[in-house]
Amino acid sequence: MKTLAVVLGVLVVLGGGTVALVNHYGGWNTLVGKAWAITYEVTTEPAAATPVQIEYTENPDRYKKASPVVVTKSAPAPFTSEVVINAGEKAEITATPNAGQALKCRILLDGVKELATATAAPGQKVSCTTVTGT
Repeated sequence: MKTLAVVLGVLVVLGGGTVALVNHYGGWNTLVGKAWAITYEVTTEPAAATPVQIEYTENPDRYKKASPVVVTKSAPAPFTSEVVINAGEKAEITATPNAGQALKCRILLDGVKELATATAAPGQKVSCTTVTGT
């Protein structure tokens, strides 16, 4: 019985020390990150096979708390990309059309819940922005 009490005492001390250390460094979410699954979409009217310029933010690693990076690419619309954005960070997509095209963008959570949407006039840049919850 005495051995069990000693083992339990050691476990309590180790557990308490671990909790104190994690809290000292800002908690589990700060150490390992809390991330959101974001889907970016860009569509165009009229439909065209020519590429549009697209810029969007993403986190390079879902398991580390870090600022998002900007990805720039030229891609045909409709465009879809699934990325990870850490909690409390800005999710943003901007697209520049070819002459005469009207673009629409959307930001979706888990590919379903619409967080932001915008439609631009023909020939104008479109941008969708939201900040993920903490």
